[in-house]
Amino acid sequence: MNDITGNNKKNNRNNGFYISAAKRNSGKTTISIAIMRLLRDRGLIVQPFKKGPDFIDPMWLSTATGKNCYNLDFYFMSKNKIKKHFLEYSLNSDVSIVEGNHGLHDSFDIYGKSSNAEMAKLLGIPVILLIDVGELNRGVVPLILGFQNFDKDVNIKGIILNKVHSKRHEKNLIKAINYYTDFKVVGNVPNDPEFSIKQRHLGLLSTLSAEDIENFVSNMSSKIAGYIDIDGIIKISKIGGKSYGGVKNLPVLFRKNNKTRNVQNTVKIGLAYDNAFNFYYNENIEALENLGCEIIKFSPLKDGRLPDIDALYIGGGFPEIFCRDLESNIDLRRDIREKIEAGLPVYAECGGLMYLCKSISYGDVICEMTGVIDADVKLTKKPKGHGYTKLTPAFYDKNSRLWFNKIKFIKGHEFHHSFLETPPSDNMDFVFNVKKGFGVNGASDGIIYKNMIASYTHIFSPSAPKWFKNWVSFVKENKKEVKKDFLKIK
Repeated sequence: MNDITGNNKKNNRNNGFYISAAKRNSGKTTISIAIMRLLRDRGLIVQPFKKGPDFIDPMWLSTATGKNCYNLDFYFMSKNKIKKHFLEYSLNSDVSIVEGNHGLHDSFDIYGKSSNAEMAKLLGIPVILLIDVGELNRGVVPLILGFQNFDKDVNIKGIILNKVHSKRHEKNLIKAINYYTDFKVVGNVPNDPEFSIKQRHLGLLSTLSAEDIENFVSNMSSKIAGYIDIDGIIKISKIGGKSYGGVKNLPVLFRKNNKTRNVQNTVKIGLAYDNAFNFYYNENIEALENLGCEIIKFSPLKDGRLPDIDALYIGGGFPEIFCRDLESNIDLRRDIREKIEAGLPVYAECGGLMYLCKSISYGDVICEMTGVIDADVKLTKKPKGHGYTKLTPAFYDKNSRLWFNKIKFIKGHEFHHSFLETPPSDNMDFVFNVKKGFGVNGASDGIIYKNMIASYTHIFSPSAPKWFKNWVSFVKENKKEVKKDFLKIK
């Protein structure tokens, strides 16, 4: 158990492990959710992490643990920042669990620098390797030995067999593994459609109610419990995690998030949050809170007006799925449009950008949106933009009050199946040049209008710490100007 500083009383290490798979689409997220919930049911404080830019998986992991899930990513963060991020958010937890993405050794480069294996080594935690054995028997052995021998510095300590067909199949698999290897099998999950949420439910998370999500996680975890060796997994976690030694600027880790607000400087940020808009990094929200912002959630689906706010943040989601409901909320759409015209600072990402356009076309359905951006959104079957992005300011003006041109470049990511159809006479203003990725049109991203910026790129605050800091400063300055104008009128 950790003491109040986050140090393990016995060995100054964090207990934890890394869940990875031999390949993608192996059922890893389902098993990760179940393990985290089962550990929580044991009374343990479980801190979840997710490798890579992801919004949906972390939502499930947060539901399973009751704790905010945080992201770890080599493109966004230096190695030292990753270790600090992991250790900081592991404070006061009993076990930290990282769910990987793709396969254990998959990477964008031939050297594996962005792989799960590298992440597990960097964090110093053991790996539990999940294998889809649906089409394997004795052949599982050379697969396991290949993973072990490919990089012997990766500390693989347990194996979970997924999609086991029968008791006989299970017996043959375990017998072969025990005969040829020293690995411990800590799970043997049947090939049951009820245990597969990737296709049926995972991507539809935002369409489910909180109660539905909780019921699904609870029921699914209960069913899988009999096939997971939780005691064995707890023993693996106690092998230890990365010690605090070797991390630069370590004292920063032990500062508690300052929740005290300076009332005079508080900035009220309206956060669009409901089934249509819920793609937010927890790091982004906490960054705003730590800058003294009060986060006020509202629903574009249900609320008739914006709350009393100084700025608006509209994240990603699935507005196309709920476009009829968004369209029917005429009062809020009008209120948002009028507030933006009056100079309300707005930052919107992906789904938020779509909502600020004139319309969304999804299948045979065309729905009106807020109409701030003079463009119509069209959905496509294939992604228009998918992967990491790198943006640079399109122009620089040291006298500008706007915040975006004070940053040399921004690393982000995008994943959108939509594009903007604009009028022939389009003279849309952009704040970013796209050096990597697609953005709005392959060359530019970040549509600017009045005090609004809307882009397809999702920004991760740890990789762009000045972004929200500068934005909040801008919002404060704008708030002062609004107050001056009000006093003049009065």
